[in-house]
Amino acid sequence: MKEMFYDKTSVDSIISHAKKLTGKTLEELTDLPPNIINVNNRGDLGTLIELYFFKHKPPNNHNPDFPEAGKSGLELKTTGVKKVNDEFRAKERLVLTMIDYNNIIKENWRDSNLLRKCGLMLILFYLYSKEIPVHQRKFVIEPLLYNLLETDEKIIRKDWEFIRNKIEQGKAHELSEGDTLYLGACRKGSGGEKEKLREQPNSTVGAKSRAFSFKPEYLNSLLSSHLSDLEPTIILSDDITFEQATLNKFKLYLGKTIYQIGQEVGYEKVNPKQKSYEAELAKRIISNGKTKVPELDKAGIIIKTVRLKKGKLRESVSFPYFKYLEIINEDWEDSVFFEKIERKFLWVVLDTNENQEYYLKKVGYWNMPYKDRVEAEKVWMETKRKVAIDARNLPKESESRVAHVRPHAANKHDTIPTPQGTNEVKKCFWLNKGYIESVVNSL
Repeated sequence: MKEMFYDKTSVDSIISHAKKLTGKTLEELTDLPPNIINVNNRGDLGTLIELYFFKHKPPNNHNPDFPEAGKSGLELKTTGVKKVNDEFRAKERLVLTMIDYNNIIKENWRDSNLLRKCGLMLILFYLYSKEIPVHQRKFVIEPLLYNLLETDEKIIRKDWEFIRNKIEQGKAHELSEGDTLYLGACRKGSGGEKEKLREQPNSTVGAKSRAFSFKPEYLNSLLSSHLSDLEPTIILSDDITFEQATLNKFKLYLGKTIYQIGQEVGYEKVNPKQKSYEAELAKRIISNGKTKVPELDKAGIIIKTVRLKKGKLRESVSFPYFKYLEIINEDWEDSVFFEKIERKFLWVVLDTNENQEYYLKKVGYWNMPYKDRVEAEKVWMETKRKVAIDARNLPKESESRVAHVRPHAANKHDTIPTPQGTNEVKKCFWLNKGYIESVVNSL
């Protein structure tokens, strides 16, 4: 096959070369060794792209893949996408670089390893399919050139500083992706109880391995902006945080009834049974009447509305139902419940006035503290154990201060199979009513 040349010192040349992949597969553009072609899904596609398409051996250090390109080098990233409702969505988070607990506390943002390695990235997107070998997966979107100092740098810097400071405080073992907005500290180890913990500064407690990553929701926002223009709904300035800018949007509506707010933002409740109305109304408050809030989507923030009656919570907070046959084979860190409680929440709190009308009482951001995540894990582990024995007998609200399991189905006929060969009504994890009351009171 004809050799394709490019200049490794030129960012433009590398981009032009990468664009040749668009609409093609690695197999179509290169001569691959037989051992790659004959074995399905062998090797990381990003590494194969560098070796056989760019004819370039990736450096085994903290420098970017093309250290001589441009002023500070260029990092090459390859990531999968899926097509959902005619839109491309990120398959998973984009891992950037490992976090060195001992070295990061000696860094500041401008001389950080993250910025040195990933300050300028060229991101390649291929269409993921489990059944197709990696060398036959098609690159479906033109490469995206991402400059960290030009794209959301203010928020990403604050995320990095939060992670760094938490490590310096000896709390690397307490890190959560819910701590931050766009830049996450994702788990990057073998997982499970046998994973070897790493030493961390200023603490004798071992910490699991983590890496800096772009959250899937942030990667989705980059995709959307790359393919079409999205206007921001939250205007940030140097003297205000993302969270405060969001909360400021609600100040005009505090104390007003839901009916009054709906009239003012032009979104009134038509169907009395519309369960998501208050959450949709909150989005319109933030976005000045629009249906989407790109900034919240980018950060993966979950909007949760809670209803009080004279200050008391009416019910517990539910999560998606789990499948009995799947949970018994899952690990905690791969579970949906883990993924949800690792997020940052925007709580929209409603209460009743003297006329029994719901009004906006307060709004606040929250993510679950480390000790509560540990307790939630215990509930999940006990659920997994009990499902294997008897899916009818699962953890009750009285057994944990944080969470429990109970039905979450349309009716008694809404059932799924169990390991016992029976069908049981769908169930999900719930955060306890008393626990959520304490969260609401702390906002």
